[in-house]
Amino acid sequence: MEFIDYYKLLEIPKTATEAEIKTAFRKLARKHHPDLNPNDESAKQKFQLINEANEVLGNPEKRKKYDKYGKDWKHADEFEKANQQQNQYNSNSGRQQNTSDYSDFFESMYGEGFGSRNRQTKFRGEDINAELRFTLKDVYTTKK
Repeated sequence: MEFIDYYKLLEIPKTATEAEIKTAFRKLARKHHPDLNPNDESAKQKFQLINEANEVLGNPEKRKKYDKYGKDWKHADEFEKANQQQNQYNSNSGRQQNTSDYSDFFESMYGEGFGSRNRQTKFRGEDINAELRFTLKDVYTTKK
C-alpha cells in the first residue's frame, strides 16, 4: 500500500487548524460525493480517501501519530510499546529488575555479600574500546 499524504489530499498545509481541516473536507466532499458524480467511478474512491483523511487529521491523537509515523501511523501504538520496552531494557542494562530471588539463593550457598558484589562487577560480553596503531609494514610482516 502506497503512502497517501492526507494534507495534500485535503489541499491544506501541515499547520492547518481543525476549522481549516473541516472546511477543506466539506468543500472536497461536496465536490467528489458519489451521488453528485454518478458517472464518475473514481469519485467514490476519492470520496472515501477524503473521509479517511478527515478522520485522521480531524482527530488530534490520530493526527499526532500520523505526523510522527507517516504511512505507519496505524501501528504507532505498537512502535511506542516496543520503544518503551527497549528503553526499559536499556535502563536495566539488560538485567531483570527483580533479582532478589536469585541473589537470595546464591547468598545462601556462597555467603552474604554475594549479591551486592555481583551488582558492581562488569558483565561478561561488555564492549571494550581500544585504539591500536599499526603501520602497514607491521601488519603485513607480523605473524601473531
